[in-house]
Amino acid sequence: MMFWRRSGQCREQSIWKRGERAAEKHLKRVGIRTLARNFRLPQGEIDLLCLERKTGTIVVVEVKSRQYTRDDPTNIDPTANITASKRAKLVTLAKSVKNMPKYRDRPIRIDVVSVRFLPVLGKPSVRHYPGCVSDS
Repeated sequence: MMFWRRSGQCREQSIWKRGERAAEKHLKRVGIRTLARNFRLPQGEIDLLCLERKTGTIVVVEVKSRQYTRDDPTNIDPTANITASKRAKLVTLAKSVKNMPKYRDRPIRIDVVSVRFLPVLGKPSVRHYPGCVSDS
């Protein structure tokens, strides 16, 4: 959901961008290199398309970000908002990437990264769920 202000800036979009940067930084620390950000395909968009260096696996990453207030009672993990239709979309996107000649011979998996911005922490809380979405 996007809320546009007169200045042309979107609060939701900035949280989304900050979340992607935090996710990318975390993935880099664990040996996963970003190949593309907001990778567009006819079927939709991949937040981060990455390569796990150790295994050579192509990783389709869905980033879920939320900002919480200090006393927010609904402080749940943002990944709880991944619906069955979103999982199906991610599988479709991963299959499209797998069909590209450049990535055809590589293993592929779908990861989800949860980024929570909590004022009490001062920095984002990042959780990485490798291979948590599959087509089975």
